[in-house]
Amino acid sequence: MHIAKKDTIQFIIKEVLQERKASSQSELAELVNQKLKKVDPSYSVSEKRARLIALQIPGVKVMTATKKGQLPRRCPSCSHSLRKVHMKNLKGKKLLVRLICSKCGYIGKENRWEPQRYTFELRK
Repeated sequence: MHIAKKDTIQFIIKEVLQERKASSQSELAELVNQKLKKVDPSYSVSEKRARLIALQIPGVKVMTATKKGQLPRRCPSCSHSLRKVHMKNLKGKKLLVRLICSKCGYIGKENRWEPQRYTFELRK
């Protein structure tokens, strides 16, 4: 197996998302790998690498569905820092309401912090 260049994968991700949206990280990697095999049969891309490259492409919208889990220190999608949004309850106690990533758009809320499913689509 050979590793394809980032530019090649970005081009193929855009091409794939013009045809249809990908409803999971594994589906995106599968669609990209099918196109990559046409370029060179020895090329392949992992699910994680396909997601990380898709996050860097302007015009690609990545939506993250979350599930209950531990509070992350960094963004679970792209490893960027997170901004915490707090709110005070009626007793004046400070509560964490949301975690927001300014780089990839990840939003964790209501104690649902871990990514469960990614959806990829091309913005119009």
